[in-house]
Amino acid sequence: MANGAEYDLGAAEVLEAEAIGLPGQRRFRLRVIAGDKTASIWCEKTQVGALAEAIQQVLSRHRRASDGRRPTSRPLEPFPDQPTHDFLAGRIALGYDEDADSITLFATDIEQGGPNDMPTLRCDLSRQAARLFTVQAEETVAGGRPNCPLCKQPIEGSEHLCPRTNGHSEDALAEIGPPEF
Repeated sequence: MANGAEYDLGAAEVLEAEAIGLPGQRRFRLRVIAGDKTASIWCEKTQVGALAEAIQQVLSRHRRASDGRRPTSRPLEPFPDQPTHDFLAGRIALGYDEDADSITLFATDIEQGGPNDMPTLRCDLSRQAARLFTVQAEETVAGGRPNCPLCKQPIEGSEHLCPRTNGHSEDALAEIGPPEF
């Protein structure tokens, strides 16, 4: 155990979100590069989006005058085929170290079990690395199918029947026609 996790990668230079596959069939992973150690943390699209949002909230709460403008996205860093750590995330959590002005990412392997188990992996992110991640993660998540503005579920072509409209919408009525009595 190192600093509250089974594996402590220390300061990570890079945290990235990657989508693999076609929209609707994509798999997502967080890619961590910390010196000679790497980690693939497989997760859901919603986890990637929620992580980016949570990091933005932490950075906003602890704003610095040096933050400046929002960084621009950059291409993904080269990543090994066989990372040092490779697992499916059950839980992802954040911490903030005021003295170091860094964000700590904790990820727990879904195979490890319950909510009281020790995280599998821990790494620290500088403010710069965290800001770059949020921009890149938002672009990765947005690169798939659009979400319905009402129910937030992915829209699959023109076949989306939103539960929030109880199946009633212009598209649905045009498709099924008026009721027959």
